Amino acid sequence: MEHRKIKNKKHYIYEHISEFYNSHQDKTPIEDWRKGKEGDWVWSDDKRIVQLLKVVDKIKHPNDRKNYKYATGYVRTIVGTFLKKKNCKMDTDFSKHPNRYTFSGKNPKSVKERIGVTQREKIFATNVAVGMGPVKAYMDAYNSDDELQSRRKATILLKQERVMQEVEKSVLDIAKGMGLDHEYVLNKLKCLADSSSDDGIVLQSTKELAKIIGTSGITVKSREMGIIGMFQGFTPEQLEKAERPELKEIKGDNNDMS
Repeated sequence: MEHRKIKNKKHYIYEHISEFYNSHQDKTPIEDWRKGKEGDWVWSDDKRIVQLLKVVDKIKHPNDRKNYKYATGYVRTIVGTFLKKKNCKMDTDFSKHPNRYTFSGKNPKSVKERIGVTQREKIFATNVAVGMGPVKAYMDAYNSDDELQSRRKATILLKQERVMQEVEKSVLDIAKGMGLDHEYVLNKLKCLADSSSDDGIVLQSTKELAKIIGTSGITVKSREMGIIGMFQGFTPEQLEKAERPELKEIKGDNNDMS
């Protein structure tokens, strides 16, 4: 389960009904969140259980127009604010709601639809690059204590091109701090290919050079493995000496995700 705090009070989101009943044996989540009352627990449209912290049954038109029926009201959860409309979906993805107190007429883009990386995704990518491990990297970036959920979300993030590009940037920043670049790697391989007395080393070095400059005809199928291989080879001492430019602090209260 995930949770966030408001005025030092924890508000939980439950992944499974069994989790919910462990803490709320006398409660039953409401299927249609639009019919819930303030304080009720409801099922979100992404099939998680969350509490309605505020319910407003009428939205006043800014120009006091009578019979305004754009929406019958709105609800607020620990994640965000949602209009009570048939085509409005309630989700429990903090990354879609940088501010829980505002809402828009359309749902934010999903993780798979987004083009640019969010601040949380940048933190996640940097954590992965320094060898933290995807699950722990997600839990740290998104302030989550749900390992199962974090594992699922981390897997989704690592499949996104923009996130892997951010991981690659982080790795390159670390390598640069260690004095490693393409010229350094090519020179080392060239020296081995030219001067080694071991024919096996000469052959392997030549093959690696051919891959790098694109003359071997071999397609590298998994760029991600190459990236992971790079940062797994760094020692803790090397990582400590190599610092990536500090990420900007996320504005707003520390309970929200961007």
